Amino acid sequence: MKVSFLGELETLQEGIEKIAQLLGIEICEDGLPIHVVKSSNSHLDVQLENGQGLIGYHDKIHFFRALGLFVEATREKETFHITEQPYFDMNGAMFDCSRNAVMKTETAKTFLRYMAIMGLNVMMLYTEDTYTIDGDPYFGYMRGRYSNEELQEIDDYAYSLGIEVIPCIQTLAHLSTYLKWSHTSAIRDTEDVLLVGNQNTYEFIEKMIVSASSPFRSKRIHIGMDEAHGLGRGNYLDQQGKKNRYSLMTQHLKLVEDILKKYKLRPMIWSDMYFRVWSETDAYYDLNIEIPEEETKQVSKQVQMVYWDYYNEEEGFYEQYIDKHAAFGSLPIFAGGIWTWHGPTIHYEKTFHTSNPALAVCKRKGVREVFATLWGDNGAESNFFFALLGLQLFAEHGYNSIVDEHKLKKRFEFCTGGNYEAFLTMGKLDVHPQANIHALIPDSPAKYLLWQDILLGLFDKNIDGLGFSQHFQDIKDELQRYLGTSSPWKSLYSFMMKLCTVLSIKSELGLKISEFYHGNRKEELKEIAIKELNLLEEAVKELRMIHRRQWFTNNKPFGWEILDIRYGGLLARIETVRDRLMSFIDGRIDTLDEMEEEKLFYDSFSRYSKKGVGKEIKYQRIVSANPL
Repeated sequence: MKVSFLGELETLQEGIEKIAQLLGIEICEDGLPIHVVKSSNSHLDVQLENGQGLIGYHDKIHFFRALGLFVEATREKETFHITEQPYFDMNGAMFDCSRNAVMKTETAKTFLRYMAIMGLNVMMLYTEDTYTIDGDPYFGYMRGRYSNEELQEIDDYAYSLGIEVIPCIQTLAHLSTYLKWSHTSAIRDTEDVLLVGNQNTYEFIEKMIVSASSPFRSKRIHIGMDEAHGLGRGNYLDQQGKKNRYSLMTQHLKLVEDILKKYKLRPMIWSDMYFRVWSETDAYYDLNIEIPEEETKQVSKQVQMVYWDYYNEEEGFYEQYIDKHAAFGSLPIFAGGIWTWHGPTIHYEKTFHTSNPALAVCKRKGVREVFATLWGDNGAESNFFFALLGLQLFAEHGYNSIVDEHKLKKRFEFCTGGNYEAFLTMGKLDVHPQANIHALIPDSPAKYLLWQDILLGLFDKNIDGLGFSQHFQDIKDELQRYLGTSSPWKSLYSFMMKLCTVLSIKSELGLKISEFYHGNRKEELKEIAIKELNLLEEAVKELRMIHRRQWFTNNKPFGWEILDIRYGGLLARIETVRDRLMSFIDGRIDTLDEMEEEKLFYDSFSRYSKKGVGKEIKYQRIVSANPL
């Protein structure tokens, strides 16, 4: 499609050039004329009439969304008039670059292009110790840390598209990968929490703040401070005695805020620690929490609270919790979740069931700043590009009072080139009919069935008789329909299909071995040893190769070694299982001790007393009952 822009384009030209190919447009003098008008109101205005186009916008990001709307509409109509009202001043995404997968700068740029067309205006790169502090070579050592030049490059690219990049760091907890080094002992409270009240700690925090913020134009910074469960309970307790954690948080935040004022930075923090200390069960999502008014007044009004919630599914809960945050003096920023951290896949059922009510309530309550989190817990096994549909969901909530599924589908397929149904299908691996998907943390069978040991089978009791092999085969068959279509995301479909192949073979293999062993059916055991284990071994090798290729395309190499170790361990155990079975079949051993142990439900779970098939996302707890 040939287009010609008329109007003031100086601030837009660079961004237009970056997304032109993605939109399928060619800029030339004899193209369809589009008049570009910067408006004083916040509406997006997109028109085509009598062969003349118009884009009216207020913020730069609105222009790029409007341009996408314009191109999309021209594919269906010769005349149209589209208006949209932005419901959020900030709407974007936070990408976890601290759980082993550190996105390459080119990957970040790819996301920025898609985000611009969607109309998302903020990117956060969550970096615990994956940025550079001059003079501290152990900070981010062998972790794929970003250089200042790389972060500046990302910021420049985002700026041309109207997207603000906000540094997102930690200044209290979640620093175990750095605090493990011996030279940090003076600033360490527990293995992942800084020692509050210590002068050395605040000298270090100042270095973090300066290093993390200096590559960016933004004067905003996310300083973390969530899940500091060990606050005041390690070296601080030994040195200073027991202190109220709420007071310690408030004292620490005040000292960090003094540093931020020095550099004219506007902070936000995760809010959970200010709630947990008032819960009798140390829970964040506790509707019985009552924070005394005199305590809320101690917290600085210059620090924005970020209410993070990826779990609750009822609008009433979000209404009450936004009100509880507002008691601190202002409406919070809301952080939802696109479920990329549940294992090697994505959980779209949970993403939709939490995001839709949360964002609907944010609009009703007047919350003007939201973002989606893409975490990579326990090794970043998933691919962030699986989350594109979730990003589109957040974007459509940002420009529509109610999100219409038909429009969401059309917008997603236009903005990304992905197939709406295919992405939903890729999110179904954990959605077995027996699985509890509506618990705060949904069941995670894909993760634990991939990594659990075939002979030890810690989850075999959980899935016995539930037809998981067929469940995964059905999803593979469904995805097969999309593999032949023209799509930039065939590699994602291929990965998920190969994962389904592995799981369809492996998920019930331990149960079959147990059945044949206790029935003394050695011929069937030999069939498993010679045929099924060979098929599984080849499928795992192919899955690893697809996974590795995607990782090295999207991420820095650091961190992949953890997944190599996991895949390597799985392959080694397949070989050992084959040897154990043949030893029993050939009479070299009389028993398989692993099969003589009674299988229990994992971690006292019983599907006979409650719905579900169990959950666990920590590899070290899945693969063995022994210490790792």
